[in-house]
Amino acid sequence: MSYFKGNDDASYINVNSLNYTTTFGNSTGTFRWNHLFGNKIFSNTSIIYDDYDLALSTSQNNYYSLLYTAVQDVTAKTDFTIAPGSKHNIKAGFIFTRHRLSPASFSSQIPGNGSHLSIHKDSIDKLYSNEMALYVGDEFEASKKISVNYGLRFPLFTAYGKTYFFIEPRFTGKFSINNVSSIKASYTRMNQFLHLIPNSTAGLPTDIWIPSSDQTKPQSSTQYAIGYFRNFKQNAIEASVELYYKEMDNQVLFGEGKQLRINVNIDSLLVYGKGKSYGAELFVKKNSGKLTGWVSYTYSKTTQQFNDLNYGKEFPFKYDRRHVLSVTASYQLTKTWTLSTVFVFATGVPFTVPTGRVSTLNSATIFEGNYYVYEGRNNYRLEPYHRLDISASNKKTVTFFKHRYEREWVFGLYNAYSRLNPYFVYFEIDALTQKPTAKQVSLLPIIPSVSFNFKF
Repeated sequence: MSYFKGNDDASYINVNSLNYTTTFGNSTGTFRWNHLFGNKIFSNTSIIYDDYDLALSTSQNNYYSLLYTAVQDVTAKTDFTIAPGSKHNIKAGFIFTRHRLSPASFSSQIPGNGSHLSIHKDSIDKLYSNEMALYVGDEFEASKKISVNYGLRFPLFTAYGKTYFFIEPRFTGKFSINNVSSIKASYTRMNQFLHLIPNSTAGLPTDIWIPSSDQTKPQSSTQYAIGYFRNFKQNAIEASVELYYKEMDNQVLFGEGKQLRINVNIDSLLVYGKGKSYGAELFVKKNSGKLTGWVSYTYSKTTQQFNDLNYGKEFPFKYDRRHVLSVTASYQLTKTWTLSTVFVFATGVPFTVPTGRVSTLNSATIFEGNYYVYEGRNNYRLEPYHRLDISASNKKTVTFFKHRYEREWVFGLYNAYSRLNPYFVYFEIDALTQKPTAKQVSLLPIIPSVSFNFKF
């Protein structure tokens, strides 16, 4: 049995401009039972509870907005691993999840008395749905050079009288060229019944979750991938390059000028489109010696296209990151001391910024009498994200009451050079020039840490 609960609270106060408060957290609990039926059948049965919620309130000048979204899941699943012979490894299982979603949002001009509206969780309409699936797959070693992993998944989703059922095939094949190199190829068909709807504007992250319905169909994707894998120096170094391409249907976003409000028909606010993603992944790993680690680089491009957005033109997905680089290294300094570093770099995520403005009088907008002109969706990117983490660990085996135990001290620096990575960007009107200026808000500068681990 396991249980975890965590909560985060954050606020940003700029007396003359933007103020925000956000709280979000996760609670999860798992009961798992493993059982061996003889020497050929192994089962893993789990009951899982998950609860996530996000509450966000913002105010700027005389305008404020509120957002709340929550996902509560109760899941029961059973997986079986069956080994009928040396060439087959069959996996099968069943999963059932009860979803409860609670999306709500509100925005308005602050009344003259200065009071703000609050969203009470109990007053939000709850959206319930059921999701279940059966699956079966087989890892088959056809020969010393050829092995395949093929299977089928049968998902079923129901919500308020609407039912969706699909058949999802998946296939992976491996061809061993020789003892140190191989080629792998895969095909996967998938469906997703819960939709994450992002906000593309330059403000705070305000993504919400909604279920599929009779109008909002499940998202579907088809992905193809092929890769070349090779080991060097008697398997001391692993290297690979993979290419992938994915097509996505039934993508969901809010329509232009549409806004989620408390207990409103969400489907009436949405527009539907398609998307695609493709890229290449390079990976090199050193497995032995005092110095170990790996380098991973990904080039990817993910776009969406909606007839009712961006004049029907293709635009970058909100979480599109063109370049992602990760470098990890670990050096065994002595028998007890190990030094480790992690460096990450990622292209900034895109968002939408205005290209012009029209000043008006007595308007209830967040920009105090200024309506902004937008010519393209996700037409700008935040600054790149990069960070270096450093740690030193001291691990020893100690004797305590005639028993041997393993203890470890870890001393770390998160964001060692205190990079001010962008969390979000907002706009305000400069009091002197009366021109809009962009303001960046960053979180988490350099943070030292000390941890103690004791294994018994």
